[in-house]
Amino acid sequence: MARPRVLITGFGPFPGVPENPSSWLAETLAEQAAPDSTAEIQARVLPTEWQAARLIPGLYTALQPTLMIHFGLSQRAKALRIERFAHNRAALRADARGALPPSTLVHPDGRARVDTKLPATTLAAHLTGSGFPAVASRSAGSYLCNYLYYHSLDWAERNSALALFVHIPPVNGRGFFGKAALLRAGREILRFTLDTAQMRAPVPAMPGAPFAVAEAVTRAKNA
Repeated sequence: MARPRVLITGFGPFPGVPENPSSWLAETLAEQAAPDSTAEIQARVLPTEWQAARLIPGLYTALQPTLMIHFGLSQRAKALRIERFAHNRAALRADARGALPPSTLVHPDGRARVDTKLPATTLAAHLTGSGFPAVASRSAGSYLCNYLYYHSLDWAERNSALALFVHIPPVNGRGFFGKAALLRAGREILRFTLDTAQMRAPVPAMPGAPFAVAEAVTRAKNA
């Protein structure tokens, strides 16, 4: 049976945040877990841009993940926020390039809300019991975190995959949440979600070069 394909993402800098710890977390988790993991794990750092976010469904189609774990920074969070939903809304807020979203909706004809099929409340309780402050959240906001999550949940629902978004608090360099503790929490989130997903049906290989859309995202970042 094919190994689960896991895509872990973080965001790059955005206005007011020149260094985004979610990108470090995504890359470090994938790098440290990959050699011994029973899953195929990849990481992507996404530019904090509305234009690039619109390419995300194409990236999923190219990589065909069975599980997606997204990390993003919430400057107001005091705990890990396990997001239960994504809402069909986009704030008229400038991205890292100063651009605004093309619409106040993620999908003009989409549902008002899409829910994760992973047990967010159970995961939050598990993390808290393991010593990591965590809460199950009812709102991923209306910026690019929510925008990405809506696309992910919509794609996952149509492709027998699972998706989760976790907002992380600012990293203070020590204690909760220093980098060491954040990485331990990230490992527990990865382990929990993989255990929950269990073994899933093999995904047919996609024709063509699998990283074409990933390269398009990179080009959008560097444009």
